[in-house]
Amino acid sequence: MEEYRGLLEKTILLQEKPIMMSLLIMSNGEEKTEVLIKDRYLSGYVFRLPENKYKIRIEGRRNKRNQLVAKHFEILNPDEYIKIIGAPE
Repeated sequence: MEEYRGLLEKTILLQEKPIMMSLLIMSNGEEKTEVLIKDRYLSGYVFRLPENKYKIRIEGRRNKRNQLVAKHFEILNPDEYIKIIGAPE
């Protein structure tokens, strides 16, 4: 599995039914990458996060479009807001 750490820049809803999928645009300062999330709970969670604020660590595999398909998600700089809404598991 590949690991990527970067700043969450933008969240985009790709589809809601039959499964919720969202796309994250992340940047580590040098390059940007697209992260695909297929989990309904995690997709709903990332839409509550403000953009350009949180550094996130994603683990997953690349698909044929060179998007990172997320398996594990972790916020590296939690603050009071994250403590209120909770962290994804």
